[in-house]
Amino acid sequence: MVGIVIVSHSRQLAEGVAELATQMTQGKAALAVAAGVNDPENPIGTDAVAIMTAIESVYHDEGVVVLMDLGSALLSTEMALELLDDEMRSRVFMSAAPLVEGTMAAVVAAAAGLSAQQVLQEAEAALEAKQDHLGMAATAAPLAVSSPTPASTGKLLRCAWRVANPHGLHTRPAAAIVGALAGLDAEVWLERDGQRVNARSLNSIAKLAVKLGDLIDFITSGPQADEAVAAFNTLTQGHFGEAHLLAEAAAEPNIEHDEQPVQAVPGAITGIAVNGGIARGPAVIFTAVMPAVPDRPYAGNEIESQTLAQACALVQQHLKQQAKGPQGDIFHAHGLMLADPELMDRVQQAIAQGLIAPAAWLSTMQQLAQEYAQADSHYMREREADVWDIARQVMCQLTGSGPQRLQLAEPSILLARDLMPSDVANLDKDNVVGLCLSEGAKTSHSAILARAMGIPAIVKAQGCQEQVQSGQEVILDGFNGLLWLAPDESTALVLETRRVEWLEQLQSQRQAAHQPAVTLNGRTVQILANIGGPEDVAAALAAGAEGVGLFRTEFLFQAHDTLPDEELQFQIYRDIAAAFGDNPLTIRSLDVGGDKPLAALPMPQEENPFLGLRGVRLCLAYPELLLTQLRAVLRAHAEQPNIQLMIPMIATVEEFRAVKALVEQARQALSLPLEPKLALGIMVEVPAAVLNAEVLAQEVDFFSIGTNDLTQYVMAADRGNSAVAALVNYHEPAVLKAIALTCQAALGAGIPVSMCGEMAGDTGATELLLHLGLTKLSASASMLPALKAQVRESHYIQEN
Repeated sequence: MVGIVIVSHSRQLAEGVAELATQMTQGKAALAVAAGVNDPENPIGTDAVAIMTAIESVYHDEGVVVLMDLGSALLSTEMALELLDDEMRSRVFMSAAPLVEGTMAAVVAAAAGLSAQQVLQEAEAALEAKQDHLGMAATAAPLAVSSPTPASTGKLLRCAWRVANPHGLHTRPAAAIVGALAGLDAEVWLERDGQRVNARSLNSIAKLAVKLGDLIDFITSGPQADEAVAAFNTLTQGHFGEAHLLAEAAAEPNIEHDEQPVQAVPGAITGIAVNGGIARGPAVIFTAVMPAVPDRPYAGNEIESQTLAQACALVQQHLKQQAKGPQGDIFHAHGLMLADPELMDRVQQAIAQGLIAPAAWLSTMQQLAQEYAQADSHYMREREADVWDIARQVMCQLTGSGPQRLQLAEPSILLARDLMPSDVANLDKDNVVGLCLSEGAKTSHSAILARAMGIPAIVKAQGCQEQVQSGQEVILDGFNGLLWLAPDESTALVLETRRVEWLEQLQSQRQAAHQPAVTLNGRTVQILANIGGPEDVAAALAAGAEGVGLFRTEFLFQAHDTLPDEELQFQIYRDIAAAFGDNPLTIRSLDVGGDKPLAALPMPQEENPFLGLRGVRLCLAYPELLLTQLRAVLRAHAEQPNIQLMIPMIATVEEFRAVKALVEQARQALSLPLEPKLALGIMVEVPAAVLNAEVLAQEVDFFSIGTNDLTQYVMAADRGNSAVAALVNYHEPAVLKAIALTCQAALGAGIPVSMCGEMAGDTGATELLLHLGLTKLSASASMLPALKAQVRESHYIQEN
């Protein structure tokens, strides 16, 4: 394999380029760095002896390619070559390619097993795709490729793939293709719209400009053509290493076709309805401000990097707190974006080039936001707002600016271009009665949070900020996507009537939320809340929760850098249970591992985390982790007997018995009496638990169905994979059959069965669930009043 040497005046720059190149090839290339000089006071420079040593360290008979940054690096490299023997010198090639782009292309080509001349050619053509995009003349050509014919190359094999990658086949997927085909004795090509390029050439693939939704053909011939097709097909199933980017897009429905504004209406600004309701009040215009980059000198790579790290750590801490609240998944996703090592690498490279931390951060985030804005995927374009949100939060920390907090003197309609999740989190929610955005979308996080707040909201109301004066009285119709500025008298009367009716309906549901949910034929259904911690208790009680059907204790663990001790857990469990009086608090034992990592307990990566060491499997593998939690639960239960415990990911009776043995071990260690007994149930979310339900029902005190995992496991469809999103549907007959079998086993054994998954809060599925035999439903607090109202309009058919 051809070796690669990076020669630079700056060691930090060279190491940054080398790190990026290593990530690109997953360490498959032989790569060495010769950069800087050994002089702490004047570290910038190049050293011929260091360059010679680097060449020797990666030397191979196939050759070594050296890439250099500035003029004197060339002179130092020439001097280093003079120090080598004649045979070795003859196999070292100096490249005129740009350092960063050239290195990326060279390492991918080298890792693919190309010759030294081909590696040189790839490196020197590295700028061509960028030049084409910018309309500049190319300086070099990538590997020449002629269209093969069966007569010259033998039989051709071909397969096609529709690209689902949000950004198409950019550098990282292209590198994955080149790497997957490395070492195979076959000629390989990619073709799009009749244009065919060498699939071993990173630059050639980039020049195809493959976008989301494009159909590409993979063509191959030669002794290992079959293996090449198999390698390419395997790569496509993982979306060229970017399956994780498709997961977020799959999490929201594809409603792009619904996002056509309504017809123009005299006296109103038209937009798109995202949350129903009618609100009236003075308009308040909110404008988000990005802190300016301070005018200060560069403090050096180390200090600037530390400044950035401290700012990011403070923002991460804040995001972790927000992630424990309503719609916490949004803020958790922001935390993951901020922790992205590739993003940090890009910022560090900018700092290494002499930018102060705020300038490096803002410049990098501007580039990232532009990448999202130019994505072909409608959903991914909407994520541009999330990039700016994170960018602004870190900039506030870097510059000492505080977050914008909008305090309102009276109930008002808020108008803005768009609101970021952090803006929504800082709103004076008591006085925001409606939200009107000139941008945004139904799947934007601002819209999701507006729905969680329960306020009327519309988006894409273009011109609302320009046409409305601050303080002007307006009416927001969240049902029809209209912001009324000057309705005629009859329209104003209709709007007011509908507003009063809507408010009366909400008020009626809220008032009735504290009453039992009794079906039309007299059956009482217990309505419980899903919570993530103490901060959710007040909302659950206010919404009429008759206890907690799911306390996600993983949030407690994920909120701490170290594992929470027994005393802290005991106090939290006891205090939450006390808040609900005699109503149940159902604590789910720790459900992490696999796809939900725990920072305080690092675990090796798994090939398939959804089928790996997660939930009860992880706890049984680390029993002391579970024993600490069990002791805390048992101590809290001794004071608050309304506590019960359920175990996630149970598949076999043996697993449940192992947990019961640990519960007994913990009880004896605490010298607690046998009575009152801690009720011990399981989550039914693994198909094996459904098939074992009759036996398990004889062992456990209750069942709780988790429809999110149960659906994906029954349908063998990853709920984060958009390619199979249609299968991840809890209305599928197979999923409904699994729910029915679970209910039958529970009812036959005389134990209660509840549901705490997404389906439980879907009022459209309520009557179906009651027909199947559910006796309890647990959902987010905001859904409980409407859920109770729906139960009262339903029949309960299943009988014991």
